[in-house]
Amino acid sequence: MLEKNSTSHQSQTENEYCDGVIHFGNVDWWYHNRGHASVRMATRIARRVPTVWINSIGMRMPVPGKTEIAWARYWRKLKSLTRGLKRDPKTGLYIYSPIFVPRYSPTMLNFNGWLLSLQVKIVCWRLKIKHPSAIVSMPTMTPAVERGKWVKVVFDRCDDFTTLPEADKDQVWALEKRLLEISNAAAYVHEGLMERELGLVKESVLIGHGVDFEQFVTARPIEGQRAPIPESMRDLPKPIIGFYGGMDEYRMDVELMIKIARHIHPGTLVLIGPKQMDLSRVLAEKNVKHIAQVSPKDLAAHAAHFDVGIIPFLQNEFNEMCNPTKLKEYLALGYPIVVMKLPAFQAHESLIYTANSHDEFLVRIDKALKENEPSLIEKRRVAVSGSSWDKVAARVAELLAVPIEF
Repeated sequence: MLEKNSTSHQSQTENEYCDGVIHFGNVDWWYHNRGHASVRMATRIARRVPTVWINSIGMRMPVPGKTEIAWARYWRKLKSLTRGLKRDPKTGLYIYSPIFVPRYSPTMLNFNGWLLSLQVKIVCWRLKIKHPSAIVSMPTMTPAVERGKWVKVVFDRCDDFTTLPEADKDQVWALEKRLLEISNAAAYVHEGLMERELGLVKESVLIGHGVDFEQFVTARPIEGQRAPIPESMRDLPKPIIGFYGGMDEYRMDVELMIKIARHIHPGTLVLIGPKQMDLSRVLAEKNVKHIAQVSPKDLAAHAAHFDVGIIPFLQNEFNEMCNPTKLKEYLALGYPIVVMKLPAFQAHESLIYTANSHDEFLVRIDKALKENEPSLIEKRRVAVSGSSWDKVAARVAELLAVPIEF
């Protein structure tokens, strides 16, 4: 069991507002999916105060022969480490790739906490941030957060990491519990996870997800021309069944994706996003098109040309507590959506097609392709028209004591 540091979370500073935000991230900016909710919030908060995205230090050691694309994971992280501190010119967000030891024993987690805390202090000094707040998306960074002095601490409760394959469940929960204890608030995207942890943190806030509504609606209007089709999608045989986002072995159902490709042939299965798992068996199907990660601003122009949007997730413990951002974006686009049945989709079941098995998923795709109810497009859009990432980020900024004007 991981012991709490004797140098744990200091008393809050006396400052009413912070002058910068340190976001202990759950992805690596340089090679992971930048459409993640945590990234969407960070880039918006960066418009108000200097904000630093600390690239993830992970929580499991890739093991060749056991972990998918293990050597590729090592190589991409090494390349990330060479970048140091950079500023993204498009968003103004600072990105820092911390030096750490990729070991996750209690001793090494505490050592990495000390090492990361030291690096964060140097980054704050370089950027002249004197009174930072912290938002934490990755529990293995808890020992570093405990060593800091913050205006506010917010736990970005985006996933239940105890269910991550190859991670030490008891150790991860111990870290998450410590983080809940020292946080001023926890921001949740999944109501079930929030309800499970009520009373473990000072304030529980259900923030949900936003959507860049106008961007997606404009890309696929009910009448008129869609956004110009990207070159990477031109001349693809129809129908186009599509998915975009991070693809991890603990999220994606490989067998289902293969069945989908074969079922819709000669149509095309389009997968957009970084390869975070071994997709070789799926890509072996001749009618599967993989497109590398595209920026969030270009995503709508690609997804607008799907005939059906899909979420072929595994029905497993990890996904039980997930809440994919893409669902609201699919709804804003207005087209038919087919998903594996999971708690996060329940609120929108009247607007989407859900399945409990592979065979049922294929039947639902056939039904979605035959859909001819224009009123459903409007209903889907109305369901998410009040959501926006600006609102979500503003609520999180409030929790972090970010000043309205800086």
